[in-house]
Amino acid sequence: MNLMKKTELVSIFTGKGAITNNLESFRLYTEEVQPFGCRSTLTCQWLKEQKIKSYYSACLTLTSTYDGGLLSLDGTNPSHNALPILEPKSNFSTDVSHVREEKDLILMVDVVDTSVVPKSVRDRARHLSADIPKVYPRDATPYSEKIRYCYRLLSQYKNYAKVVITSRIHVGLPASALGVPVIFVSKAGWLPGGHERTGRVSGLLEVFHRVDKQRGWDWTFGDLSGDMSPNLGSHYADRFRASFWNRLKKNDYYNDAAHVFGRIPLKRQGADLYSQDIQSKFHFIFDPSDFTCWQTRRAIKSVFYFHPNAKVFVHVSSNELDLGAFSIFMESGYDLEARKFEFGEKETSSNNMVKVCGILQSFGGVFLSKQTYLRGELSDTLDSGYVLKKDGSVAMMVAARGDVILESALSSNDVSFRASQPNAKEWDVSTLTADETNNCMGDVNWVLPSSDVVAVTVDAHSLQEHKILMDSECYGLLEKNCIYCDELHWEY
Repeated sequence: MNLMKKTELVSIFTGKGAITNNLESFRLYTEEVQPFGCRSTLTCQWLKEQKIKSYYSACLTLTSTYDGGLLSLDGTNPSHNALPILEPKSNFSTDVSHVREEKDLILMVDVVDTSVVPKSVRDRARHLSADIPKVYPRDATPYSEKIRYCYRLLSQYKNYAKVVITSRIHVGLPASALGVPVIFVSKAGWLPGGHERTGRVSGLLEVFHRVDKQRGWDWTFGDLSGDMSPNLGSHYADRFRASFWNRLKKNDYYNDAAHVFGRIPLKRQGADLYSQDIQSKFHFIFDPSDFTCWQTRRAIKSVFYFHPNAKVFVHVSSNELDLGAFSIFMESGYDLEARKFEFGEKETSSNNMVKVCGILQSFGGVFLSKQTYLRGELSDTLDSGYVLKKDGSVAMMVAARGDVILESALSSNDVSFRASQPNAKEWDVSTLTADETNNCMGDVNWVLPSSDVVAVTVDAHSLQEHKILMDSECYGLLEKNCIYCDELHWEY
């Protein structure tokens, strides 16, 4: 085990037999070193059944960030994927930019049912194979040639393709990671590597556009002459990319290389997929000590999980605006900003309201306490209003700049007076007592007093002192809706 602790990253390719014969070793490793990231949801489910700490990580190919190269059309059949790779010139970056601006290539790579693709699209497409074809005009024996073949494929995805049509996940995943829309075609669930029901692709196909005629998922993309919409699962894929980076950055080699080659911050694939009907501005008030606290990071994650393109302001009671562990959000491409905030006197329930109202008076949006976790998207038509915690401080407040609710909330320093004032709104927050928080964390049969709430506020002391059990209400609230899923804070 001491040797394994020194191994910062390890990949395991094995079957159930090898794991069941060494259960205690696997359990010990995941308890003392690192939980296992699983490529499929089926694998993750099975490992959890064996009480082996694990999380669904998806596939590492989602982190592909190749720039690729330019290829020469020298008369070689493009479908052989043997086009010469051009040597970089002094104006190479300009050439690449020009090529990418004109991306209009339709790539069809190992499609199991080409009949679902309109003939006009098939005739204009370049047909490739992920495997080196028998008609490949070069000697494919050397390993270096296999690498060049892969490099040409990735170069075509990145620099030339407006869309990739495929039935292979290891074509679709890297292409989507490179920002290319992917139409994934199956035939009654059949893929080149077997049927979906084997579980090897479970959880991965949600990234793509899907076509399967036998299942009623018809072609809806016309002749692909216009712009192609981004992948439907772009936000979904972004979360996995962020989680991978959170794990990889712990290795100095990968961390340094990513920064040296300009891969950080990550370019989120869903950055342009704005939803106009949900809240887009959120606020937290933190002390410097909160920057190392996983519970407060979870509160921010709950915002970005449901509102990935939101702007999150962290108002800080210090001249030191180094976000520490919170910098992972910016590195992952999320929009988080720290702002200096003059707190003045020691925090109390009375001046908490003053501070919150001051923030919303300046910016508008949604304020959340650092113990409040969202349960879903918040509509941009949410009524103005607020909910108080058990101690009288603000759990959540919604208000636009200059909203009358702000003046009303400040009308008295008496907490009981505020709580009794008209505060008409159609939404609510469950504010849990210490005992309720303990039950939320440790009793898998306990349920929220009200399920029709937009958020839940937990007791801070209980959350710090007790463990979260898998499948408890708090497990669903804090652990399942994760971005950095490699950070596990639950127990069997």
